[in-house]
Amino acid sequence: MSAFVPEAEPEPEPVRGFWQRRSLRWQVMVAVIAINLCAALAALLVVIANARRATEAEMTASLVVAERLVEETVQRLAGSHGGEASLAQLPLHISGLRHVRIAVEDMQGRIVDIAPEAGDGGGDRDEEVPGWFAALVTVDAGIRDVPVVEGGRVVGHVRVSGEASDEVAEVWSDTSDLAVLALGVNIAILGALYLVLGRLLRPLRTLSVGLSELEVGHFEHRLPRPHVRELAAIADRFNALGTALNAARADNARLNERVIHVQDDERRQIASDLHDELGPCLFGLRANLESVERLAGRVEPDLGRRIGERTGTMAEILDRVQGLNRRLLRQLRPMALGHVPLAAVIGDLVADFEGHSPEHRFHLAVEDVAERYPDSVELTVYRCIQEAATNALRHGDARNIAIGLRAADGELRLTVEDDGVGMAPRAAPGLGLTGIGERLSALGGSWRIVAAEPTGTRVEMSVPIGGDQAMDKVAAQ
Repeated sequence: MSAFVPEAEPEPEPVRGFWQRRSLRWQVMVAVIAINLCAALAALLVVIANARRATEAEMTASLVVAERLVEETVQRLAGSHGGEASLAQLPLHISGLRHVRIAVEDMQGRIVDIAPEAGDGGGDRDEEVPGWFAALVTVDAGIRDVPVVEGGRVVGHVRVSGEASDEVAEVWSDTSDLAVLALGVNIAILGALYLVLGRLLRPLRTLSVGLSELEVGHFEHRLPRPHVRELAAIADRFNALGTALNAARADNARLNERVIHVQDDERRQIASDLHDELGPCLFGLRANLESVERLAGRVEPDLGRRIGERTGTMAEILDRVQGLNRRLLRQLRPMALGHVPLAAVIGDLVADFEGHSPEHRFHLAVEDVAERYPDSVELTVYRCIQEAATNALRHGDARNIAIGLRAADGELRLTVEDDGVGMAPRAAPGLGLTGIGERLSALGGSWRIVAAEPTGTRVEMSVPIGGDQAMDKVAAQ
């Protein structure tokens, strides 16, 4: 786990239109449905145009045939009855014609009779056809008027008008059957398209999940290889990227750990030099000052007093130098690390905090901790406690600080909890904690800052026990 980074304020999602918020599958399906609706509308317009032309041609032909039949029938009846054709007999001889309506009228315009159409006994088909469709298809074929002559004078008329109901019903029947077939085919096509799009887009959703995993640092995540060639190439590149990032992280972890060890070795060497070289020198100076102070008592009083003042000043400076040396040793590396048990070193650190801050209360709990750990582990635990406790005293305004350290599952788990004011929302950790986080990350450890209950801050840290184990953990991620 990398160094702690506070949660950033989420960026507002850009305002997008209704269409952009929909999924790709939804957009494709809507586009296909829209295309099918346009095609259906165009097909309906073509069907209506063709039906109007066919109906007009059929009506015209039917009127011509019906007009000739009526004329021949009128002449035949007039010849067989001695020139006296009966208007009442005409409907019996001119019935059964399709697509026309024949009405026999007398001279006063009264309808004597109406000849039945072919198929009239089979039911009224007009009720099956919607009015809007009939209005679109029906055409005006005209009216033909055939006079009925009886005894040399006109006694009536036979009015032949076009009747498109049968033709419209046939067109409607064909159109509705075709529409049902087209609807079924389109439903099947849309269902197949829905399934195919789901199969094609599933790798994209998997890719999105994979990118999210990479974003949070899970470089070991791999994508299954889809059957689509183009998507398979994308999955291969993603997996290669994950492998490269994982290898780079492992290399960085090894480099960081090496840097940590080099720094620790340098600090150890500097601390050893300060302790072994500067310490004895300071001790020698103090011993000589004490000797000079004793010799000053043997000289005349005035000179002895001045020598005493000078030696006192030099002793104060020497005290400050020795104090500075001890602080440098403590900052570089506590000399007790590696020589006494870790719990005892931590206890001395807590006692040192109590001595410098007597108004604060410290609680230390150590469980299942071994006496010795690798040098880098012990120093990291020491620095973590030192930095977290210092922050609680300096910035948290805490009265009580609880420190817990225990070994579990191959790692040391450390908690430092205080009852102070806590961290401000969205506040970034300081340089000290950030440095601690980088050190933990280099050793394969982790850390986080959470709010304590009811108030305060809780810092949780963990570090694998042993540098080799830490590196194995990092490489396995």
